[in-house]
Amino acid sequence: MKKNVIVKSIIILASICILIFLIWIYLFPNRSNKSNENIDKLISVNKLNTKTLIVSLGYDVVMAIETQKGIAVIDAGISNSLTAKYRKIIEREFKRHDFAYLINTHSHWDHTGGNQVFADAVIIAHENCVTEMSEYWKDKNKIKLNLQKIVNDYENKLKSFDPEWQDSLEIEKQIIRYQSAYNDLMTNRLVTFPTITFKDTMNLFMSDLSFHMIYFGRAHSGSDILIYVPELELLMTGDLFSEGGRAAFDVLEKKDIKQWMTAKKWIEKRKDNIETVVNGHGSILGKNDLAAFVKYINEMGTESKRVSSTGNVKM
Repeated sequence: MKKNVIVKSIIILASICILIFLIWIYLFPNRSNKSNENIDKLISVNKLNTKTLIVSLGYDVVMAIETQKGIAVIDAGISNSLTAKYRKIIEREFKRHDFAYLINTHSHWDHTGGNQVFADAVIIAHENCVTEMSEYWKDKNKIKLNLQKIVNDYENKLKSFDPEWQDSLEIEKQIIRYQSAYNDLMTNRLVTFPTITFKDTMNLFMSDLSFHMIYFGRAHSGSDILIYVPELELLMTGDLFSEGGRAAFDVLEKKDIKQWMTAKKWIEKRKDNIETVVNGHGSILGKNDLAAFVKYINEMGTESKRVSSTGNVKM
């Protein structure tokens, strides 16, 4: 009798486990079913010039610039698992693996999530980047729930599209991005912070190339910087603006106007020697986009003069 009770208990427990598994599959139908081979096929490699690579999967972007003193990487993508793939591509393309620096354009997790992959390099960012990253990663359970919701929302969108449409492909890339970030968290991912920070400006010299960085002031985040490589006539802007100079600013405060004006003058001083502008999600912009952004900043400065010194400038 006792033996029969044990057998029945095992059967009931097994049935419950199977039921939970089926419910999980139903609620999250595409969890972890993207093979590495399929993901690899969706990764794009754009050789911007002889020294610069843009490696991307949709909006997930890592830039790499080859110098005589090692490889400098700009931003690290959203997840360690995806960025590990990008690193292998960079190593293959440049036929070297001496990563000297990683520069974070700002703190947001889709630009710093893969920092751990370049932990062997010196990681540089604005001083606010560390504080913002620390604040963001305080509640990992909340991040997990948010990622689950984002993936589910994209999967529902995908059901309403023809799989052959380009829009469907972009949605699939988004699912992979956020699912990869979720999977990282489920395996106790490492969060890696910048090791060198600066307040206003920083210059980095790598023999044949130099990297000039300036803090922009609170804008898209509290840690936005511009990165200029004069030898390549290349400016990297993070998420500060996109095509047409459209700024991605949050609530702005008058106290930051002085910093914006300094950064604007910094841009204007170099504008004749800037041929290519690349933003934080891989859009290749040009002089007209940069000019439109500078115009926007000028207008911001003019508007701020009409606001009291204690008020916020909300655009």
